[in-house]
Amino acid sequence: LIDGGSSGVPGTSVFSGNLSAFSPSSGGIFNSDGSFRPFATGTTNDFYNYAPVNYIQLPQTRYQSSALGTFKATDNVELYGRAMFTYSKVPQQLAPTPIFQTTTYTLDGSPFIQDASQQVLSDAFGDGVDTDGDGIDDTATMFVRRRLEEVGPRIADDTRSSFQVQAGVRGNITDTWTYDAYLQHGRVTNASSQSGNVNRDRFNQALLLDLSDPTGRTCADPSANGGTTACAPINIFGEGNISAAGAAYLRTSVAATTEFEQLVGAVTVAGDLGAAMELPGGRIGVAVGYEHREDDGFFLPSQDLAAGTIAGFNGSPASGGGFDVDAFYGEAYLPILDNLELELAARAEDYSTAGSVSAYKVAGSWQPIDQLRIRGGFNTAVRAPNIAELFAPQGEGFPGANDPCSASGAPGGVVTAAVAAICTGTGVPANVVGSVAINPASGQVRAISGGNSALQEETAETITFGVVVTPDFVEGLTFSIDYFDIEIDDAIAAFGGGAANVLNNCYDPNSAIGGVGSDFCNVITRRSDGTIDNIALTTQNVALQTLKGVDLAASYNTEFYGGDLGIQYLGTITSENDFTAFEGDAVIECAGKFGNLCGEPIQEYGHRVSFNWNRDAWTGQFVWRYVGETDDDDDTTTYFVETLDAENYFDVSGSYQFNDRYSVSFGIDNLLDTDPPIIGDNQEQANTFPATYDVFGRTFFLRGSATF
Repeated sequence: LIDGGSSGVPGTSVFSGNLSAFSPSSGGIFNSDGSFRPFATGTTNDFYNYAPVNYIQLPQTRYQSSALGTFKATDNVELYGRAMFTYSKVPQQLAPTPIFQTTTYTLDGSPFIQDASQQVLSDAFGDGVDTDGDGIDDTATMFVRRRLEEVGPRIADDTRSSFQVQAGVRGNITDTWTYDAYLQHGRVTNASSQSGNVNRDRFNQALLLDLSDPTGRTCADPSANGGTTACAPINIFGEGNISAAGAAYLRTSVAATTEFEQLVGAVTVAGDLGAAMELPGGRIGVAVGYEHREDDGFFLPSQDLAAGTIAGFNGSPASGGGFDVDAFYGEAYLPILDNLELELAARAEDYSTAGSVSAYKVAGSWQPIDQLRIRGGFNTAVRAPNIAELFAPQGEGFPGANDPCSASGAPGGVVTAAVAAICTGTGVPANVVGSVAINPASGQVRAISGGNSALQEETAETITFGVVVTPDFVEGLTFSIDYFDIEIDDAIAAFGGGAANVLNNCYDPNSAIGGVGSDFCNVITRRSDGTIDNIALTTQNVALQTLKGVDLAASYNTEFYGGDLGIQYLGTITSENDFTAFEGDAVIECAGKFGNLCGEPIQEYGHRVSFNWNRDAWTGQFVWRYVGETDDDDDTTTYFVETLDAENYFDVSGSYQFNDRYSVSFGIDNLLDTDPPIIGDNQEQANTFPATYDVFGRTFFLRGSATF
């Protein structure tokens, strides 16, 4: 099943309990001739597959330049500077605009809808006014879903320019003490233009017809309504039925400018404490410093984008803000014995937003014999909220989720009596509970999210412990095993851990934090027909994240066919990757999982093995990448892919150095042309996870370089 998008391919779809003629699905869809039939679900269905239209890899044009310079003023004073500039242009393409909208349209006498269909719609959605007494209401109002293919794809062009300049001075204070002070300023500006959006008001206007026109193909209100042309009626009742003039009337172009600016000043002094405080393993090394940072940013959208009157790309109003922070930090290296060392570090910061925060680190290593080193550490960390988290305005997004009140979102397709009671208590009409009708046709819900200026810092604790072994019985071999345990408290996250988690908690009759009147249910807004209008999610310091596992590494170097051969292995075993939306909430366990709750596949085991060989001017490399098996985090679905099998990727490359100035390299990525797994709604935007799996297949490359 390839599932996704807002509507069926043949045209406008309607889901409502009022459509008793189509029960139990309570959903209908228009054919291209204006007739009306039940909406098809299952293996053969009317869902729209948006993935083929979306760009998997974004094209990019980029120019970069940099300049570095130093000047030795005296033996102890060196002036230095750096300047960098980058310009990039990136186009993006998404599938045509999906529109979810309650709208009023001309029904009786419409040339776009067959008579039999007019009667069905009048009975279900008629507005109660029948001027000619023929039993069909003049107009109807209903919630429609349609993919506006006639308007064309959504295209965004982002042009970004950035610069950074730095000036500093460094040198020696004494034979054992040094200093470094610098001032740095940078700015990033992004100008974005969007096409393929649709104006919602003009969409509504173009559905009301002037029937005094014998053809019935004139807008009741012919004004341009802020557009560039006069109103042209649109026939949304069937695939491909919107005229070119109608599509042109709907289109609206928007633009936005985003800018971030940063100023940093810092000074560091480093050295050792001298022979008077020397330890058996050597002198104590220390470094202390001060840093001041100012961050500012703003977002300026055009009118339609700011007002949210568009369908297509997500609307968002203007926003802006900034903060500054002062930090003091210190580090110390203590060689207690020749084979025993200790590292200490601490940092204290004062944010104009989050207030005072601090973090520290204690780490050490012990080498009891030449072939074995034992290492470990404990450190805390803090992360203050950034500008986007603090000052982002409310905007809309469309995360994947299923409605537990629908057959598609209930375990086994059956809504229990206990869940049904919560459903009706939260505004779902009893006659549609347990139907397919109210589940989001796209597998996506509208989520309203935004920043929170009262956010505080996240705090984390990390424990690491491991060993490094260099056995003398195998020359050239080194391997290490390191355990890690990371816990992040007060993590900044959208309320409820995302739309899917909000729905699961609200409609869990066994949960002490869900049910009618709970915080979870109160952020869900439904329409009169029971479908979800939106879920309100705002950022808060409420989440808990934990990560545990083992890092494995090994390297082996030897001679091979007259050259040097190096084999490197890097592997990770993830035993725990958990997320808790807030205290008392159910733990979302994501190790070995993927899907609407966990997102990108989080493999329990994965590795990268590389074989590198070089001889004179030749080098060669063979790489084996292993992506472990993962399971769908939602065990209630029965028609989506539930397990992603392990994948193996092999890459081969080589290079030849002609001389000190010229070289050439060549290779093949994904040598066996391994295809990515194809899945349905429990994925990203490409019927797979392009950040995890190779979506391009076997790829050849050849490049040369010259140094002047």
